[in-house]
Amino acid sequence: MTDITAVASEMSKLRLRLDQAQLTYRDASLKARREIVILKRLLSRLSVACRGLDSELDQKMDQLRTELEQQRDVSRLIPRLAVIERLVIRQASFIDQENQQLAQQFRQSGETLKRLHGLPPQFKRQLRNLLSQPSDTLAQTHHQAIRLLALYERALKMTAVSSDILDKKNALEHDLLLQLNEQLQQLIAELDFEGDAGDKLLSIRNQLLHGVAPQALVELALEVLRLVVDGTRRERQSSQQFLDGVNSDLATLQKTTSQSVEQSSTLYEHRSTMTGELTELAGQIRQGLQDQDNLELWRPTLTTLTKELLVLVERHRALEKREKTLIEQLGYNQNKITHLFEQTQSYRHRLQDQERRMFLDNLTRIYNRAACNERLEHEYRRWLRYQHPLCVALIDIDQFKEINDSYGHLAGDKMLKIIARAIRQQLGETEFLARFGGDEFMVILPDASEESRNKTLSKIREAITQLPFRFREQNVSVTVSIGATVFDGNDTPNDITERTEKALQSAQHAGKGRILWLT
Repeated sequence: MTDITAVASEMSKLRLRLDQAQLTYRDASLKARREIVILKRLLSRLSVACRGLDSELDQKMDQLRTELEQQRDVSRLIPRLAVIERLVIRQASFIDQENQQLAQQFRQSGETLKRLHGLPPQFKRQLRNLLSQPSDTLAQTHHQAIRLLALYERALKMTAVSSDILDKKNALEHDLLLQLNEQLQQLIAELDFEGDAGDKLLSIRNQLLHGVAPQALVELALEVLRLVVDGTRRERQSSQQFLDGVNSDLATLQKTTSQSVEQSSTLYEHRSTMTGELTELAGQIRQGLQDQDNLELWRPTLTTLTKELLVLVERHRALEKREKTLIEQLGYNQNKITHLFEQTQSYRHRLQDQERRMFLDNLTRIYNRAACNERLEHEYRRWLRYQHPLCVALIDIDQFKEINDSYGHLAGDKMLKIIARAIRQQLGETEFLARFGGDEFMVILPDASEESRNKTLSKIREAITQLPFRFREQNVSVTVSIGATVFDGNDTPNDITERTEKALQSAQHAGKGRILWLT
């Protein structure tokens, strides 16, 4: 019985130890599984982190990552891990050598860059700060190398400017000369000088259209400035002469009018006096005729009264002469005023004609850029007040420069005139057309719905496409690109102009004969 009790006690202990062992194994198994998961994740991330260091290592790591995702038993991967370990050790040694070489090359390159002449002080200060920083880790070395490369790029750009500055200067000068040529043509087109100055400006514009050498272009620009200054001086002198004449006439009128007023006052006083004297004489005669029965006895008195009456008649005649002189003076004043009015009216019509021509393009006879800016500002203010739809479109002739080069500027001018007329024929009375510059036309469509403005621009495009151009016995087809937009939100005229230009550029990049809206 004692033995059975001892055996039972021993079995209980063994069972307890077995339970503890099972628990320990389960915990160890769970821990091992967690560690295996962590190990797989670590190996997978290491394979990604090490990618690009070595092609063989990349291949092995990719295979390891694939097998880790497919297998649960890591022990089967130990041989492959051993191969990867050798590759990593070899790569670590190689990386260490490369890092040392990189650090050495970094210092050498930095010293070489410091010796480069012509660099600004701020650049040299940034280079010194970079070279003085420590590079204990590979990441620091790489970061410093990247910054050094950026400094090298800046230095190359600065030194390249000195090496190819002549080419860039020539290109810049060429572009500036082209802009100067175009601006001079635009300026001449907007000027309205008559006589010799107008003929010279027209001749200069023809020369600019056919192209001139740079030196000749500068000389023509100076000639245009001289003609503008001379024309402006003549206009100022003419205006001054007109104003001096008006002032002189006004001064004369003021003087003669004052004299006429004084004479009228004097005549009025004299006539009043004569009227009183006549009234008195008439009264005396009437009284004498009533009182005297014998007129022979009253004859001496009547004779005296008659003499006085004759004196009044002479004075009256003198007053009539003075009145005639005054009437003549007033007639002269009236003629002077009429002449002055005609002068001012003529000058006013001249100014109106100049203003009208100033806002017209001399070639196409439609409104020019200045008129376009003024109309756009006017429509913008209306849009701010009423918020009606306001559309602006920019039209450009496709490949117009090639047409000019192939058939001459006269052909290009003829094309611009015909296209301007064709566009105007497609517009309504309230719609506006102007030559914006070169071969560009701006159209303003106020109070136009989306359907209406799309239809109008399509009609313009189709009308120009169907124009029968023929130059040098060759049929020439012409298309236009159109960029359009509408006022919206806080838009200003400058915003709209920039947006239509961007829309036009996008339309031209998309191909010929396109309409592109940009909002």
